[in-house]
Amino acid sequence: MKTQMQMYREAEQRLFDRSNLFLEMISHPTNPLTNQDLVKLVARFPERWSQFSHYIGKLKDEVANV
Repeated sequence: MKTQMQMYREAEQRLFDRSNLFLEMISHPTNPLTNQDLVKLVARFPERWSQFSHYIGKLKDEVANV
């Protein structure tokens, strides 16, 4: 059985991994996360993505391919 400290460390690692993934997504060199993408993610999965909603407006906007 895991100790309370081990469970805490695992939860802490999951939060770190999620934040790290988000930072990778917004700084991707060829397909970065845009404001519109983040708005859609927050609307679809608010329990997972609303913690990053303060980034809306700070990311790049999508540019229509003409």
